Amino acid sequence: MSDLNNTNYAFKNAFDLFKDNNVNEAHEQLEEILKVYPEDKDSLDLIILIYIKTNKPNKAIQFVNRCISLFPDDISYLEKKYKLLTFIGDQNAAFDCLIALNKISPTIESIREISNIYIDKGEIEKSEEAIQDFFESNKSYSELYKGIRHVKAGRNKLAEEAYKNVLKKDKNNVDALRLLGLLAFKQNNYPIAEKLFIRGIQLNPTFKLLWENLAKCFRLQNKFQQAQKAFENLLKLDPNNLEAMGALGTIHIRLSNFDEGIEIYQTLLKQNNKNPRVHLSLGHAQKTVGNRSKSEQSYINAIKNFPLCGEAYWSLANLKTYKFSNKQIKSMESALKENIHDLEKIQMLFALGKAYESNKNFDVSFKYYEEGNWLHRKTLDYNAQENSDSIDKTIEFFNKNTNKLNFNGGNKTNDPIFILGLPRAGSTLIEQILSSHSLIEGTQEHHNIMTIGRKIRSINNTDNYTDSLFELKDEDILEYGNKYINETMWSRKEKNFFIDKMPNNFPYIGLIKMILPNAKIVDARRNPLDGCFSCFKQFFAKGQHFTYDLDDIARYYKDYERIMLFWNSIFPDSIYKISYEDVIENPESEVKKLLNYLELDFEESCMDFYKSSRPVKTASSEQVRQPIYKSALNYWKNFENDLSVLSKHFNE
Repeated sequence: MSDLNNTNYAFKNAFDLFKDNNVNEAHEQLEEILKVYPEDKDSLDLIILIYIKTNKPNKAIQFVNRCISLFPDDISYLEKKYKLLTFIGDQNAAFDCLIALNKISPTIESIREISNIYIDKGEIEKSEEAIQDFFESNKSYSELYKGIRHVKAGRNKLAEEAYKNVLKKDKNNVDALRLLGLLAFKQNNYPIAEKLFIRGIQLNPTFKLLWENLAKCFRLQNKFQQAQKAFENLLKLDPNNLEAMGALGTIHIRLSNFDEGIEIYQTLLKQNNKNPRVHLSLGHAQKTVGNRSKSEQSYINAIKNFPLCGEAYWSLANLKTYKFSNKQIKSMESALKENIHDLEKIQMLFALGKAYESNKNFDVSFKYYEEGNWLHRKTLDYNAQENSDSIDKTIEFFNKNTNKLNFNGGNKTNDPIFILGLPRAGSTLIEQILSSHSLIEGTQEHHNIMTIGRKIRSINNTDNYTDSLFELKDEDILEYGNKYINETMWSRKEKNFFIDKMPNNFPYIGLIKMILPNAKIVDARRNPLDGCFSCFKQFFAKGQHFTYDLDDIARYYKDYERIMLFWNSIFPDSIYKISYEDVIENPESEVKKLLNYLELDFEESCMDFYKSSRPVKTASSEQVRQPIYKSALNYWKNFENDLSVLSKHFNE
């Protein structure tokens, strides 16, 4: 038998062993082949794959470097090296590799990546130069480059024209479709962006960036099931894309597929245990499903890998029952003296506020809360007067036009139960109690009503949805009702009724009564001083921009009271007000009254709500897994000396 035949036979044997998961035997066989034939390309390729599969990236890189020397014309080895260097976190070497790869085979994808890396490094000029050099040396992209320059200069209309000019000449230009889609995406025109990305994928199903863009577009539209499929397709094309894998994990969590999401995070940590972001995501997921000790450990692991991780410290504080050690407190206070990102600093300040609060050192606690709030408030575009004006406008409109609007159309289902109010007003407790009923599903805070409000507002391009309500025909009202029910269906299982606990739905009660006339509405109230101060102590992951200034919070609360008083006047039988304090003092009596409003029988399980294993995604998740306690009543008095701004508003 010839040497070549011997080599082929040996390689086939090694490959069969690999397919049968006999990895060690396959590896030994390949080493023997390479001792005799050190340049055998098939054997080198397979041994690289084995090292990748067995999570030995550094060994894989050694053999990839060998192949680069042996086969300089095969750029696939440079591509593998870049991915492996990125995977092990050697960012500088990975960047050098990407530069070398781009010199040999420049593509719009690689130059975009290079540009983004320069931006991350703060080297904006180099980013611009890299893109400019690419487009100027590739005439076919010159018109696209014009469009990109227009986008950067804020000339979106001219950019749109440039991309459309390319498509007039070549309707199947995938780059132009993607860039036009990105332009729509940046302008929050997600339906148009979605159509353009899908069209591009139809033309080029292996275009990874398009799959990534489409997945993000789905996610921002709360189309989580479609986003899941898009991220899965992206990972088929790019299985080492850790960012996409992490995003897929997050999508699973949003879809309440907690086991799948947690499994993905755990897989990512097996590949790289030093990523604080993944530890945080795992901690959040474990907290949601009630694995308190595991979530706590995940947050601590995040801090071990990134000692300046403000989010991890705040996440520990946000467990509400976690007790910081003196060592941890000193670490946070030392970290504040470092040059850390403002967001990390803000979250650490809130965590320190909670740490000193737990130690009953209320004066120091308030100082940290105040500093955190002040620092965050500077970053936000919130105007209390604008909010008040918007509430005034809504009240004025419905006061004048209630008799002219159709409240008898829409979707007649009685499935939804809306719980609304200020954050930290006890709405999670009420949801937990109700979702312990055999007929009620606790879902989550849905954004769909606000999304519908924005859609209606865009009809006349105004600041308030009421300006366009008269534009709606009966069939439009029904369509929006159907849209809400259909788009929230993914979060439901088999129970008759479901809860939408988005607190910010209260300005849209008029809209809700138009599109869902039989929906139940629960108005969750709490002592204004306790409620407002509880908001002030809370760092919200997103939204709730009014909560970072005591005066803003008080004004927002008063606006809420004012519009709820109005809604009750025009929908007197549709809204049920429930007090957190009443529930705490007389739980069974208050729960029976609430269920009576919902036209449901009382069940003893409602009083055992704290035993429920249902996922809870809000800041109160740990608190509602305990029996009812009274320690939160009039809690604000511990900080009374620092709350004069609130006291003046509420005459306390």
